[in-house]
Amino acid sequence: MKNRFLLPAVLIATLLLTGNVLGGNTTRTGTLTFSAPVYEIEDLVAELLEDGNNVLVSGKVKNLGYSPVKGYVIVYFKNGKGAVVHSVETEVNKNSPFTHGKTGSFEISANIESTPDIQNVVIEFVNK
Repeated sequence: MKNRFLLPAVLIATLLLTGNVLGGNTTRTGTLTFSAPVYEIEDLVAELLEDGNNVLVSGKVKNLGYSPVKGYVIVYFKNGKGAVVHSVETEVNKNSPFTHGKTGSFEISANIESTPDIQNVVIEFVNK
């Protein structure tokens, strides 16, 4: 008796799944929204110190999003070919959150004595 209903149930399930996989009634309507955190790096300074072996990097991260953020920056040092040859991390705003329109400051010193050919500094903010 159970086998008599098993075959029709399997056939119906297969037809339903096939319809959904092949584009059955999975059409979306309406507008999809996109959201991404928006940050702006301001007042960026990368200054080689007098000893020639250390660089001081400082700046601000402006929160253009509508939620409070807190996090850290990764400072990438790149050579003339655009490859990352050194990186360091530091917290922003003493690890305190900052709201829409506000900025969080950062500053870090990095020893680049053994890192030749640094041509560029890139900053990435990581919201945690």
